Amino acid sequence: FNVILRTYPIVQLLHICIVSLALPPVVILLSQLSKIALHDNCKFLIFAWASAFLACVVMHCAYIACDLIPGNYLPQNNHHPHNRWIIEYSNNALYLFFSIQELLLSLERALSCVSPVAYHNKGLSKNNIAIACCFSNTIDILSLVCLSATSYYVSRRKKHIIHSSLIEKYQVRIEHVQVQILSLFKIKEAFDITRVMLPCGAISLFMKVSSSMAAWVYALDMIESKYMFTLTGGAYFIIESLNCMICSTILLTKHEGLRK
Repeated sequence: FNVILRTYPIVQLLHICIVSLALPPVVILLSQLSKIALHDNCKFLIFAWASAFLACVVMHCAYIACDLIPGNYLPQNNHHPHNRWIIEYSNNALYLFFSIQELLLSLERALSCVSPVAYHNKGLSKNNIAIACCFSNTIDILSLVCLSATSYYVSRRKKHIIHSSLIEKYQVRIEHVQVQILSLFKIKEAFDITRVMLPCGAISLFMKVSSSMAAWVYALDMIESKYMFTLTGGAYFIIESLNCMICSTILLTKHEGLRK
């Protein structure tokens, strides 16, 4: 088995297949975001989230090239070759970045439901987003909890606004009806995105835990083998590529606007 891994790029070819599957949905998602009705803040955060996916896939290609170009299919550590560690650290920074976007997106969708009309008229909050990016923590479980809570809250708000609209249908002025319609539209927009992002958050958390386990197997030297770094490093990046592919595909297929 050792001879086979040294002679043929088996792990690298497997990673190439996964990256090839991950790239199309990420690119399609980025190209279609401008065609759906979303608030500027939500669209900005999803675009940043998907862009981090694309950058991760590019980093994975560079990681594969570190093995294929010199023809060394069994690297011993992250300094073999010497620039591999740069790719790994850059990839980890990107992974951290799109975890932040998942958290910010869940908070932004909840805020959009507090006062839908006022929020709709504000447009892109550049300063607030910049500050949020600086101070957000990136605990993945918190992202998932926020997405779950937001999903429940948005669903309740949607039912409340529909109910209020029906009760006051024959008692309010035309202007108030328009406000209710706009509010309902914003709540529905938030509900659609949150409903889709919830499974993305759960899958992302599972994938991140799985890839971290691969890294810890190597760090704690749990397996005594000459090709442990190749297998654990390959597993780490392959799982991340799968995460990019699955989350992008879910968003493309489950969101009504993107699916059309």
